Amino acid sequence: MTGPTALFITGTDTGCGKTIVTATLARALASRGYDVGVCKPYASGIALEAPEETSDIVFLQKAAGLREPIDLVCPARFSLPLAPAQAEPLENIRYTPGEICQRVQEYVKLHEITLVEGIGGAAVPLTHNYLVSDFIKDLGLPVLVVARSALGTINHTILTVEHLRNKGLSVLGVIFNRVTGGELSEAEKGGPPLAATLAGVPFLGVVPFVGEEKVDSLPAVQQLSITCEAIVNTLRLLGTLR
Repeated sequence: MTGPTALFITGTDTGCGKTIVTATLARALASRGYDVGVCKPYASGIALEAPEETSDIVFLQKAAGLREPIDLVCPARFSLPLAPAQAEPLENIRYTPGEICQRVQEYVKLHEITLVEGIGGAAVPLTHNYLVSDFIKDLGLPVLVVARSALGTINHTILTVEHLRNKGLSVLGVIFNRVTGGELSEAEKGGPPLAATLAGVPFLGVVPFVGEEKVDSLPAVQQLSITCEAIVNTLRLLGTLR
């Protein structure tokens, strides 16, 4: 890889595993010697008096081997666990998407490759007339979709990919994340590859469940499956961007 580049990681919904996948990719890239940056431009459910302790952001930074200022990696923050469009009037906080977009573009210049994690799913409203997918389009980044491996993923994946394509975005592929342990169910065995096929995007594989450790803990970071097939396939895909 030569020159800075970036990838936007969005999901089919909240809790599908975007942070796990982003952190795993970051750690995999860092372990291969790349200067990788991670940022989450919008985040909600944050203790505003101590935002630097927010678990998702701490987790991403630990996975990449970084310790960057919170304002740099997560400029738009809300204490309520709501979509930004809902949280803004309740908290009397105003973020201009254009300003946040510019800050992300400046951050991308600091690293060889940057992983930008979205908030919730691709159609989450950042304002009352501006969605995450609009934000991705303004950034001009290709998209990786993260989906659950469980039952229901076919519907969620197809709808998400169709929405992104309707916005004119380039969807590189879909990677599935296990949110529970144990043996694969029949839905998990066949659902993910079928979902990707029906959505017309590359099936990158399934990321294993990483355990019940506190998400920002060192053991949790060490459990990330950086050599699993899904991550290796995604790293190959990232190589095509350069």
